[in-house]
Amino acid sequence: MKTNLSSNWWSFTLSGIIAILYAFLAFYNPEGMLETIIGFFGIILLIVGISMLIGVVSNIRNKQPYATDLVWAILTIIIGGVLKFYTQETVFIFVVIIGIWAILMGIIQLYFMTQLDKGDKSHNSLLINGIVSIVFGIILFFNPFTVSKTLLIITGVLALFMGIFLIVLSLKIKNFAKNPEA
Repeated sequence: MKTNLSSNWWSFTLSGIIAILYAFLAFYNPEGMLETIIGFFGIILLIVGISMLIGVVSNIRNKQPYATDLVWAILTIIIGGVLKFYTQETVFIFVVIIGIWAILMGIIQLYFMTQLDKGDKSHNSLLINGIVSIVFGIILFFNPFTVSKTLLIITGVLALFMGIFLIVLSLKIKNFAKNPEA
């Protein structure tokens, strides 16, 4: 295990550099980055759907069941196409769905809070979580693009810290490999 880690220290460095590049792209152009991520995901789904369709053709030739696989292949291709060619609309719909979900979760938490005794320790945490979820959902619902950009920037900050951590870790692994007694 020690040999594999010490000989592959460069993979941690490369991962750190990629994370830092992602962070800078997220900071520099969050809207473009969000559209790019969704567009790439759409391309991936298109490729997966086409691959599934090829498997369906193979099943047809081999006289095996294929109906379910055909439905999933077509749905995957449709979803991939929508993500690739209607990126902004997809972001809007996705963020609004998350907003609705957050509002519903907040309402459910507030309902459960009312069912507890006042002395229960979970009472306050359900109250705070419920209110925060509802506020978050409302913000998402009414301003999806700004919130999605903000979330992308937050992931950029996390990626920056992770990238720095991975590079430092890779240098420590490299130094350990050179001098294991230290």
